[in-house]
Amino acid sequence: MVSRSGRPWPWSRPGESRKAIPRGETFFPTPSGSSGPSPRRPRPLGPWLPPSWRGSNGSRKPWRTWKDGSFLPRGCFPPKPGAFRPSFGASGTCSPKPPGAFPRRGIPKTLVSRRTTMKNDPSTPSGEEPHPKKRGLSQKMLKKILELHRAGYGTRRIARALGCNRKTVQRHLEKSGLTSQPPLPGKPPSKKAGKLDLFRERIREMVEKDLSVTRILREISAQGYTGGRTILAEYVRNLRPSLKAGASKVRRRFETRPGEEMQVDWSPYRVQIGDKLRTVHAFCAVLHYSRKIHVHFYPNERLSTLLEAEARSFEDFGGVTQRVVHDRMATVVLGTIPDGKKPIWNPRFLDFARHFGFDPFLCRPRDPDRKGAVEKAFAYLERDFLRGASFASFEELNSRVRVWLDQVANRRTHGTTRQVPDEVWAFEKDFLTALPDHPFDTCDEELRKVDADATLWIRGTPYTVPWPLAGATVTVRLFSDHFEVLDPKGRPVLSRAYAPEKVKGKLQIDPAHYQGLPGGKDGRTGEGRRLEETFLTRFPSLTDFFTGLKKRMKGLAHIHLRALLRLAETYGEEVFLQAARKAQEHHAFNAHVIRRILEKDHPLPPQEPLLPPGAAAKAAMILGDVDSGSLDDYADLDLPGEEEEPKDKKDKEKPDDDTEEA
Repeated sequence: MVSRSGRPWPWSRPGESRKAIPRGETFFPTPSGSSGPSPRRPRPLGPWLPPSWRGSNGSRKPWRTWKDGSFLPRGCFPPKPGAFRPSFGASGTCSPKPPGAFPRRGIPKTLVSRRTTMKNDPSTPSGEEPHPKKRGLSQKMLKKILELHRAGYGTRRIARALGCNRKTVQRHLEKSGLTSQPPLPGKPPSKKAGKLDLFRERIREMVEKDLSVTRILREISAQGYTGGRTILAEYVRNLRPSLKAGASKVRRRFETRPGEEMQVDWSPYRVQIGDKLRTVHAFCAVLHYSRKIHVHFYPNERLSTLLEAEARSFEDFGGVTQRVVHDRMATVVLGTIPDGKKPIWNPRFLDFARHFGFDPFLCRPRDPDRKGAVEKAFAYLERDFLRGASFASFEELNSRVRVWLDQVANRRTHGTTRQVPDEVWAFEKDFLTALPDHPFDTCDEELRKVDADATLWIRGTPYTVPWPLAGATVTVRLFSDHFEVLDPKGRPVLSRAYAPEKVKGKLQIDPAHYQGLPGGKDGRTGEGRRLEETFLTRFPSLTDFFTGLKKRMKGLAHIHLRALLRLAETYGEEVFLQAARKAQEHHAFNAHVIRRILEKDHPLPPQEPLLPPGAAAKAAMILGDVDSGSLDDYADLDLPGEEEEPKDKKDKEKPDDDTEEA
């Protein structure tokens, strides 16, 4: 293919005759739609080109030096034949860039030397070019696709380099199971040194020792770490699983002899009791040899509750094992000696262990497999008894779990031993240590002072106690389900259950505690007591009516007694007794009922109306009676004035002061 000037086009097919282009001349045809070459001659130096396109002196390289694409810039290839037609018409443009002039992000020459054409493809018959839809990829092309994909290149760049469709590359990669694109090869980008880089080995050592993030932060901060807790915690979080995955923990199964070991533990649950969800604490004890289970629910996990629960389990099993396994409960262990890692036992718990004669055993931290029998018992309890159940009260919960233990849990065939726990326990019971003769005092004892109104606060609820204890210091014994009050001499004066949860915090009054109290609430001091004595003395046959009146009217009984005594004075005793007996027969213990009966059966005669008083009577009512006064008090005023004359004479005979001085 030759232009009108006789020069061969640069994109002519390989092997066609080409004429030499004079040195220093270049020709870039325009891919515009107009016909004919541009009338203007392009300048030797055109617009900017990439450095790889320039020669040693900065001029553009002529196309005649890029023979068959071997010296093409990186990522650029010769255009396909017929992709662009030369323009033969008049055109006002002269494009300095041939098709595909500017390079894209291409593939190195070492990975693909040149584009393979279908004509030279050995899978294509010589002299024929197959239809594009029927054209297939040779094994060499497929191998090249896989090679470029493993090198980290995407499907678009592979398709552009090999001259095929991107979907073809994708389809071939999917058939080969290579759908994810690995990262690009080459030198990774330089990263700024992180704040953790200098401390990674030290952090790894501390994580292997299972230290907390707070302690690791404190120690590396003392060594010069200036970062924050967030990046440290994220690094430690990603580091822990990798360290744990390296060393897999092997669990060892073991069995014990009869009567050798019992495992105990707590587990809280949310249970529907009444009309609300409540948190209950299940205590579970398992005989390891027979797998017999004991379960009881408690409101808390205090030390006194734990001792009471274990004592109850010993009574249920009929004896004590040689060893009792606990985890690190705060009520059992007060701490650990750093040097030998020996536990510091609670002294009261040790007294409990000595009383029953067993050896307390402590599990290692975060080692639930050591007491796996009781852990599986909790899972079985939740799955088979608690899930989906509701109870009317706390007492019903414990009664129903007792039935479940006797009829289901300890009567089933155990999955590990393949035996019935109750049957094996019948054999193991002979190996248990006998219970002591006297029980251990598991309750908490506290000294409390009773308030002036004879009330005592017990776990957030006030209770009344007998009134003689008001102001005294008493001993309170707190059990899991009830409490006892001892007077200053140590004698028990009160024992009762705790108030239900729905009335917790409200005053719990027992009226019997105020019986015989002088000045009590019933008003039997002074006038109240005299009214009762007067009524019973005057009407002894109305004792039952009096008792019913006090029960019905309670604090208002003295008001009705006054009204009854007035009715008796008005109507007479016989008529009053008849009306009172009639009201008693109908259980109407009320003074108003007796008054209506009397008004109906024995009406009183009407009283004459009083005339309105006059003016003098009103004044007398206001001022009271006025007695006429006596004039004797004023008698001296009527005597003649003889006694005054000697007084005047004396005044005349008395000389003046001025005369005497003179």
